[in-house]
Amino acid sequence: MTQRTKNQERIQRFVCPGCSLYCDDNQIVFSKNNEILETYGLCLKGYKKINEINSKNRIKNPLIRKNGVLKEVSLDEALNKVNEIINSSQKPLLYGFINTTCEAQINGIRLAKKINGFIESNASICHGQTYLNVIESGFNSTTLNECINKADVFIFWGSNAAESHPKFLTKTIFSRGKFRITGREIKTLILVDPRKTATYGVAGVRDLYIPLKPGKDLELIQFLKDMILKEKSEVPADGFVGVDKQDLNRLILNLKGSENGIILFGQGVINSNPNGNVIKALIELVDLINETSKRSRFSIIPMTGHNMNGFIQVSLSLLGKMGQIEFSDNQLIESNKDLISKIKDDEFDMSIIVASDPISNLPITLSSKLTRKPIIAIDCFITPTTKLADVILPVAISGIETDGLVYRMDNIPMNLQKIIDPPANLPSDEQILLKIIQKMEE
Repeated sequence: MTQRTKNQERIQRFVCPGCSLYCDDNQIVFSKNNEILETYGLCLKGYKKINEINSKNRIKNPLIRKNGVLKEVSLDEALNKVNEIINSSQKPLLYGFINTTCEAQINGIRLAKKINGFIESNASICHGQTYLNVIESGFNSTTLNECINKADVFIFWGSNAAESHPKFLTKTIFSRGKFRITGREIKTLILVDPRKTATYGVAGVRDLYIPLKPGKDLELIQFLKDMILKEKSEVPADGFVGVDKQDLNRLILNLKGSENGIILFGQGVINSNPNGNVIKALIELVDLINETSKRSRFSIIPMTGHNMNGFIQVSLSLLGKMGQIEFSDNQLIESNKDLISKIKDDEFDMSIIVASDPISNLPITLSSKLTRKPIIAIDCFITPTTKLADVILPVAISGIETDGLVYRMDNIPMNLQKIIDPPANLPSDEQILLKIIQKMEE
């Protein structure tokens, strides 16, 4: 960042796109030349996001692979190459989309429909499972404002909020709410996790750590359901699934006796037991507490990433489904395939990757299959995926160099605002996807 001088011109409040909290309590100080001088209120993730503006890994020009080497070309030439790859494809695959806006996600679905492709977001390997359960049975959820103003017990189950959503603890547990005026003193933090994560470091005397054995979430949830149904809780003297009797008693007491509790779960829950539906069991636990307790009310918030909820909202609104989205003859068709099975079974012949890095994130058995087919990468930065792409279309950074709609982790819509111009007048994800559609219509 540029050093602050007397040339300071204005201070702007903005929504940070660093994670799915989309915090709106941040400020940026600009110089008369529209350079960023200082920032206020950002966490480390937010500060890193802002500093991406000047990243050495920034892609500023379109590139095409020629004779095995990526070469800079004009945007028109790159779009022509994209059009050529798409027209040669019978089974296009589109993936990513959570690090961008809802407007870009809409255009992504429009493109998938036009080219008879298969499209999924990162939710397919993350919290997509959560919302499949929600669609089936519903769940008791809440908002961040309710967390701040009413919650007295926060249970982080398989979630390391201190690192995944750094300001969540500051906003909720360490803040004073309308009905929690004394703040931290009357709020209890409970961590259910086999590991002592960074979130454990903020735990105090009144808080509780439940060190259950790995993969034992379902057993613990069933045990808690049984204890809640009993008038007198009889906890085994030697504890259960790695948790001692005293801690189990305190956990049950908090589940039965809190006024307004929140269970916040992350990837640890999703990946904990491949043979059982832990998410469904958690939803059932919350329903049971709310049905049987005269005092307690519990809610659930999935700790989703970036604009994952946005893609779910967009796809449900446009298509009535949130995953396994496939088109044929420009119409939505039923599909029992997801991203993993599509790649595993080689049911694709090219991919369009938007604001994501599957080469890094997927197992090598899958990522290596991606690299054997043409890749069109739409991204702001150099990643392992862009390095292996056949065409790279650079774009502006969503929420910093372009505005748009996103959905917060509690499904509240937020408007991102452009705060600075992109280099080389780069288009947004929304615009570049529209250009691809328009090129195909020429």
